[in-house]
Amino acid sequence: MSVRTTTKPATDWLEHAACRGLELRTFFPVSETGADVAVAVCAACPVREECLEYAIATRQPEGIWGGLTGVERHRLLRRRQKAARKERAEHAA
Repeated sequence: MSVRTTTKPATDWLEHAACRGLELRTFFPVSETGADVAVAVCAACPVREECLEYAIATRQPEGIWGGLTGVERHRLLRRRQKAARKERAEHAA
């Protein structure tokens, strides 16, 4: 029987995040339409990609991470999965 071990994604990027010290509720808006301020902060963030990858790796369902809403992250993940399946199929052929 194999034992699955999980490695926690690195979070050292957090100290460089543009959102550091800002109101947490800004990044967890009540609706998608309230995400504009958070998305604008993310747009200028030097660690935006790391943040986005962390949210995807840890399956964050809520909030703005890396400039994307939960719905947008879900769509991105689905596109990545589809592309990976296509690539595997092409290599198998």
